[in-house]
Amino acid sequence: MKFLVDAMLGKLTRFLRIFGFDTVYANDLEEHFKISPVPDEKLVIYAQKNNRIIITKDYPLYKSFTERGFYLKGEGIYNYLHQLKNNLNLNLNFSMENARCSICNSSLKKITDKKLIEDRVKSETYKHYDEFFQCLNPNCKKVYWDGPHIMSIIKKLKANSLLT
Repeated sequence: MKFLVDAMLGKLTRFLRIFGFDTVYANDLEEHFKISPVPDEKLVIYAQKNNRIIITKDYPLYKSFTERGFYLKGEGIYNYLHQLKNNLNLNLNFSMENARCSICNSSLKKITDKKLIEDRVKSETYKHYDEFFQCLNPNCKKVYWDGPHIMSIIKKLKANSLLT
């Protein structure tokens, strides 16, 4: 399943990417379309062309793409994830091997020699962790590790009955 997430849902975009879903953020398309903000009709065309489900809180956008759109109700990231899990059968089990870059949506690769990323993380992080993953996008190269931020997300997912 591939998604295009509306501009008002940046945090949801990051979460979906962390869980391994190929997720384009509407704001990331501003450069592609050379316009800011990207109009709804261009988002619909992009979603159709790239076989993406549009996730939005914008009812008029949803109505223009109901065959491959999902309209979120209420507020809050865990509420949104609950709706997506229940309605689209999303698997929200976290795995660094399946995660995508939360910044640019590119795939990650496992770092086989952590010395290669020593200059890209804080010294304390480098000392306390041995397993790192790096974004494959040469313009990004963000480094990830399975740290306390991930444990916090998993704990909240469990508290919200979102893990299977």
